[in-house]
Amino acid sequence: MEFDTATLVGAFDRAGIVAFAFSGVEVGARRNLDVFGLLVMGVVTATGGGVMRDVILDRLPLILAHPDYLAWAVGGAVAAVVLIWRRARYPRFVLRVAEAGGLGAFAVAGSLTAIGAGLGWSGAMLMAIVTAVGGGVIRDVLADRVPVVLHSEVNATAAGLGGLATWAVYGQSNSVAAVFGLSVAALVYSAGAAFDLRLPRPGGRSGAKR
Repeated sequence: MEFDTATLVGAFDRAGIVAFAFSGVEVGARRNLDVFGLLVMGVVTATGGGVMRDVILDRLPLILAHPDYLAWAVGGAVAAVVLIWRRARYPRFVLRVAEAGGLGAFAVAGSLTAIGAGLGWSGAMLMAIVTAVGGGVIRDVLADRVPVVLHSEVNATAAGLGGLATWAVYGQSNSVAAVFGLSVAALVYSAGAAFDLRLPRPGGRSGAKR
């Protein structure tokens, strides 16, 4: 079954929003923020990348064009806050799966948006990266730490490869391209997390862990 690009972007954006809302709240909780601070961290992490993408492409951010985007972000953040408040413990791999799925979804949404705007492979790759890591960069700046993507994660690499994969298959089937791109991004991210893969550093210095 084929879906148009706008439908796919909306679906993958919403999936990424929920997943990344949990990530933002988790970081906020480690910084001992109050409830309002946790909600802000969740919403900003969930929507920041998409807003950056849309501003770069000179269009109205989808969070303003579609009010339910904000509802998904707030809902995901509230659910995460409730779990923290109840001191609910969930396995680390559950968070990793959510992060991998969210990263893949945002990478696909960014790539599809670039394709819809008439951009080539480089635009698809860059918009995938911006959409997938932009919210996390804002999250880390608010948490007063060096953005994790700059020193200890393969998020940008995974998102870029997912965006390229989406662009490469798009001409044959947009639905298959979306699933393929998400799978590539999620698998690269998961491998990086599982095996603690890092890009090389000059002098072989080891980076700080999260």
